Amino acid sequence: MKKQGLALSAFISTLGSVITKALGIVSTIYISNAIGPEGVGLYHLTTTVYMMAYMIASAGMSTSVSKMVAEEIGHNNGKGIKKIMNVFFAISIIASILITSGIFTFADVIGAKVVNDSRTVLGLRVLSLSIPFMTVSCCIKGYFYAVKKMIKPVSSDVMEQIVKVILVIVFLRTWGGGDLIYACAAIGLGITLGEVFSFSYMLILYLTDPDRRARREHKDIGTTNVLTNIIKLLLPITLTAYISSMITLLQNILIPVGFRKSGLTAMESMSMYGMIQGMVFPILFFPVALLTACSTVLTPEIARAQARNIRGRVESLSGRTIHLIMVLAMIVVSIFLNFGREFGVLIYHNSQVGQLLQLLVIVTPFMYIEIVIDGILKGLGEQNSCLIYRIIESVLSIGLIYFLIPIKGVEGFIVLNIGISILTATLKVRRLIAVTDIKIQLIKWFVHPALAATAAGMTAKVIVLYLLPQTAALGLQITLGIGITLCIYYIALTLLENVTKEDLAVLDIRGKNC
Repeated sequence: MKKQGLALSAFISTLGSVITKALGIVSTIYISNAIGPEGVGLYHLTTTVYMMAYMIASAGMSTSVSKMVAEEIGHNNGKGIKKIMNVFFAISIIASILITSGIFTFADVIGAKVVNDSRTVLGLRVLSLSIPFMTVSCCIKGYFYAVKKMIKPVSSDVMEQIVKVILVIVFLRTWGGGDLIYACAAIGLGITLGEVFSFSYMLILYLTDPDRRARREHKDIGTTNVLTNIIKLLLPITLTAYISSMITLLQNILIPVGFRKSGLTAMESMSMYGMIQGMVFPILFFPVALLTACSTVLTPEIARAQARNIRGRVESLSGRTIHLIMVLAMIVVSIFLNFGREFGVLIYHNSQVGQLLQLLVIVTPFMYIEIVIDGILKGLGEQNSCLIYRIIESVLSIGLIYFLIPIKGVEGFIVLNIGISILTATLKVRRLIAVTDIKIQLIKWFVHPALAATAAGMTAKVIVLYLLPQTAALGLQITLGIGITLCIYYIALTLLENVTKEDLAVLDIRGKNC
């Protein structure tokens, strides 16, 4: 079977990510309008615990499967691939069942003692049932990432999200009226059934994949060797994910507490928390779909290049990817800075959401760089470095949340997010420079996109403000503003010869064994 080149894989992964994120936004908007900011805050607390449990069960599975299978493909060893998958399946099943049992059994204690809100208990129990299905699906997706059959996991993600959106809407209308406890449980039931559907679909695709039998057997690498390699690869990724999930949980517990200490009431604190985490961030980080897809494709591609000792390929991929990511990041900042308030009013009928969006958008370039370089570093085997950086980020973040938010409130939350993102991105860029021969092109990668995006956004804002009638629909204003911004940005980058065919050509490589 003909494999997808990196460009096609990246396009499929990106398209799927954008579609699933868009469907997620639709779900978020419906949920926020149905249960309000306080309900969104409560639901987000529930999902934070749930996602921590899922991360404990599946941390690093997809990335590790992808990297190890890609390396065996590089050696054309079909028997090694089968052994790797069987071991990962066993690990994922055992771990996920243990975690699910623990969460389901101790949900009362977690709700009362950990998140300090017993209204999360029922939703948490319902959500915990999905963890085994998610964990095994994660392994299967890692396999398809490695063999460059992106359409299979991507189609699963899209259909899963469609099922979730439909079921969440149906269940909220049936059981979610008035009581936030049952509303959160209804959302959780929709998510759980969506994961069951996705697992069933992925399992069928994996069992019927013709390439599982077509590859040369070559040699058996041995269960002990597989376990040793998995531990070496998975341990730092797992520790990073564990720390990340626990820190995220602690952060999400401390944030509403900090808001209360800053002078807000309990209801106002939960509403502000829900507004930021459940309403602002989903819009602000929607473009992350592009980066997550890119990072997912890059990790096995770089691992494959490294296994074949194609050193120039690593630097070329890394440098041009960072360049293209900054091109995306700068236009995202420009659009949200100039039209953030309009987004908040149009989607949530809340101008405060738009103001928060305009303030927090500053963090996006650093966050984008961090996400992509994280995938590159993991492909290069730098999991230990990523773990160290995550620990540094976590300690500083918790300290700032604990001390800064009670004093400065929302302003403190915004400042710490920007500061932590700048620090983490800087550390990972420095590490990438240290382990590769990459050359940073400051003007081309950063200055040109920033200047072009600023000019495009300001020009579009002026046109919308002064040339459109004041009675024009808000949706028309946003659509026209984004369209003008993108057109001017494209023209400016073209005149600057910033993105050339050579910049894009590096992504279109096909290997006979890849």
